[in-house]
Amino acid sequence: MLIRRALSSIAMTAGLLLAPMAGNNPAARSRATSPASDPEPAPIVERKLDFEDFTLKTYDGRPFNLHDYAGDKRLIIVSYIAGWCENSNRNAHVIKRLYDKYRDRGLGVVAVSEYSKPEEIAIYVNRIGADFPVVVETDRLKARKESSHYRYRKQAGDARKWGTPFHVIIGTREIERARGGILAHHVHTVSGEIIEAEAETFIEQHLGGKDD
Repeated sequence: MLIRRALSSIAMTAGLLLAPMAGNNPAARSRATSPASDPEPAPIVERKLDFEDFTLKTYDGRPFNLHDYAGDKRLIIVSYIAGWCENSNRNAHVIKRLYDKYRDRGLGVVAVSEYSKPEEIAIYVNRIGADFPVVVETDRLKARKESSHYRYRKQAGDARKWGTPFHVIIGTREIERARGGILAHHVHTVSGEIIEAEAETFIEQHLGGKDD
């Protein structure tokens, strides 16, 4: 009986100590309150969506414009991620493999960081060895509903709270000629973790041969 009471007291103390930590860390909070870090695979869906060109800074402070980046590409994956999000980090390895496999055939990848501190973005970049652009839209949790990421995924019917990762895939033939404003009116979206086999089939179909 004494041993049982002692173990119960230890468990209660541990719970009290961990609760504040979870409250200050979005990933820890998700793990503590819901199965948010469970895999969330989602299909590639074609849709009409006015996707805007953007000019942001990379995580290390350099200017980046999406329209300019797309100039010599044939297909672009814009991945909205959070540095603290386990799903974003897990799926980033898939995105990196796709980029490594198809970059020479015209695939471009841009990761757009949301709601993350600089050190959290650095962990994401270093963990996957990201050699594609990683840019920052927001760095505050309270900016969630102010972000273009939130607007696009709501238009796509994404009901997740944080909604990372979320991918927008754009064929460069759909891109408007003018820089700024609407980049494309027709895109594909993935409201969750992109499925590698499906993505490979999609990319092969949209890249086609090297000279077409």
